[in-house]
Amino acid sequence: MSNNANQTLISGGTVVTPTAKIENGTVTFSDGKIVSVDAEPHDTPDIDATGNYVLPGLIDLHGDDIERHLFPRAGERVDTTIALDRCDIANASAGITTKYHAISFEDVPDDNRSIELARRLAEQIRDFDRKAGARVDNRLHMRCELTNEAAVDAVSQGIRSGGDLVSLVSHIPGQGQFAGENTIAQRYDCPDKEFEAGIQTLETRRSNVSDTEIVARAREITDLASSRNIPVASHDDETVASVNNAAAIGVDISEYPLSHRVAQRATKLNLTVAMGAPNVVRGGSLWDGPDASQAIKDGVVDILCSDFRPQSLLSSVFIENNDSLIDRMLRVSTAPAAAAGLYDRGRLECGARADIIIVDPNPEPSIVRTYVAGDEVYRSA
Repeated sequence: MSNNANQTLISGGTVVTPTAKIENGTVTFSDGKIVSVDAEPHDTPDIDATGNYVLPGLIDLHGDDIERHLFPRAGERVDTTIALDRCDIANASAGITTKYHAISFEDVPDDNRSIELARRLAEQIRDFDRKAGARVDNRLHMRCELTNEAAVDAVSQGIRSGGDLVSLVSHIPGQGQFAGENTIAQRYDCPDKEFEAGIQTLETRRSNVSDTEIVARAREITDLASSRNIPVASHDDETVASVNNAAAIGVDISEYPLSHRVAQRATKLNLTVAMGAPNVVRGGSLWDGPDASQAIKDGVVDILCSDFRPQSLLSSVFIENNDSLIDRMLRVSTAPAAAAGLYDRGRLECGARADIIIVDPNPEPSIVRTYVAGDEVYRSA
C-alpha cells in the first residue's frame, strides 16, 4: 500500500466491520467513499489510530435532544438556527453522523411543543445541509400524535414536502406510558392552576378520540408514507394486539415496545425493534418499560436510539451484554441504516460512504475524530 494525494489512510487501530474485528487494520477513503479495509497496518498513515477504535459513524433514528437546545431551561427560548447548530455540534462530537431529529407534532399546554413549532423546525431541518454549515447528515423524523387531527394533517403535508421517517404516537391517558400512576399531569409537572386546566383539556381531548378513528388516521399516514418509500414506526406498542395492528397496516419499526412480550411479537412479525441506548447505559427504563439489556440478551432488539442523550449510543457499544463488539456496533450503525433504507452507509466496507469515527476507549469512550462523507467534521482538543 502507498499513500495517494487523493486518499486518506487511517491505520493502527481496531477496525470493526459488519463481520470482523481487525486489530491494527487500515481504512482508506477517497472522494467521500471507503476505498479499502485491510487487515494489516500501514507504515506511514495519514492518521495513526494506534490504541483507538475505528468504527462506522453512528446512525440515530430517534433523537429529540434538539428540544434541550431550543429550551435549555424553563422560560428560555433559543433561536432555532442557533439551537440546531449547537445540536449538530453535539452530535458530531458524539460520533453520530446521520441524525434523525424526532420532532413532535402535537399541541401541549407549555411552549415546548406545538404543531406550529414543529412545522417551522421541520422546514429548517430540511434546509440544514452541508451547504448551510451542517456537520452531520440531519434528517427529519416526524412524530405524529394521532389523537390530534391537526397533527395528522400537518404530518401528511410534511410527508409530501419530504420527510425521512414517521412514527405513530397515541398518548392517551391511562394507556401506554401514561398508564397507572404515570399521568400526563405528572409528566408535565403542572406549575399552576391555569396550566393544570390546560392539561385536563388535553386529557379530555385525547380520551375522546375513538380507537376506530385512531386506526383510520394511522392507516392514512402509513399509506401516504409508504407511497413515498418513507419508513413508519409505531411508538410505545403496549399490547400484542397493538403491534399486530401496526404490522397489518404496514408499519416497519416497533419503537420502544412497552414489554418483552410485545417486543418478541414484533420480532416474530419481522418488524425492526428499536429501544433506547440510555436504557442500556442506565441499566433500566426510566418509565417502567422493559430492560433493554435483557431484551438484547433475549434477541428482540435490532437497533438502539439516543432518545434525548446523543452520547448514549457510543457508550452502549462498550457495555458488554453477552454479545460481541460487532453485534453492539450493528445496532447503532448497519441495522438503523437498513431500517431507514440508507444502504450507502453504516458500515466499514469498500464502496460505502466514508462516515467514520475514531474512538479513544480510555478512560471512557470518547470521540477523537468524526468524518462525514470523508470530511472531518469534529476533532477532539
